[in-house]
Amino acid sequence: MRCFWLGSIALLAIAASGTVALAADMQVKAPVKAPAPVFSWTGFYVGGHAGYLWGRTRVEDDGVVTEPGAATDGFVGGLLAGGNWQTGALVLGIEADAGWTKAHGVGVATVTTITTQAPNTYDLNWTSHVRGRAGYAAGDWLFFVAGGFAVADLDFHEGATTTTTVPVTARGGKYTGWSFGGGVEHVFAPQFIGRLEYLYDDFGHKSYTAFDGGIYTVGFTGQTLRAAGIWRF
Repeated sequence: MRCFWLGSIALLAIAASGTVALAADMQVKAPVKAPAPVFSWTGFYVGGHAGYLWGRTRVEDDGVVTEPGAATDGFVGGLLAGGNWQTGALVLGIEADAGWTKAHGVGVATVTTITTQAPNTYDLNWTSHVRGRAGYAAGDWLFFVAGGFAVADLDFHEGATTTTTVPVTARGGKYTGWSFGGGVEHVFAPQFIGRLEYLYDDFGHKSYTAFDGGIYTVGFTGQTLRAAGIWRF
């Protein structure tokens, strides 16, 4: 009889220890929530941009600076498209854009003892860029720099003088140069990205023959602060 009770106690102890072990296994093997997917900047995109351009027009008349930097400012807005490739935190890309503007500038009137010349005027019609980009990705934020080729269409109106009846005409042309800048982007939705950026553009210079036979050399630079909305494919 004593052996019977001892055996029963032993069986109960074994069953209790098995139950504890099973409960511990159930706790260890509880399902683990999968980590959230990491956002990738790789892919193509299109978008629109809008901002303000602070331009400066420099004019030389036969080698003499007559306008060191006439303000040529105005709103600019347009379209952009590009693509990114990400490896680790490094993001590389290429982008092209075109912007339409009504930036306008007026020079300073020149007065001599013989003639009075009306001021030159400057009208910027559009700008465009093709730039390479490099950035650092921090989750849904991207900090980048960009640089490359810049083009602008600028009309130069020579100011008339009181000693001539030659009509004043616009001497327009394409100015080509370089661009450099940087900015920040943020993911607001899986396919939508917002951007804020700064650009500095040097569009080079062109030379024109004035109605009096002199040579005008006109150069244009600009600084732009703009925002953009981007749609990713």
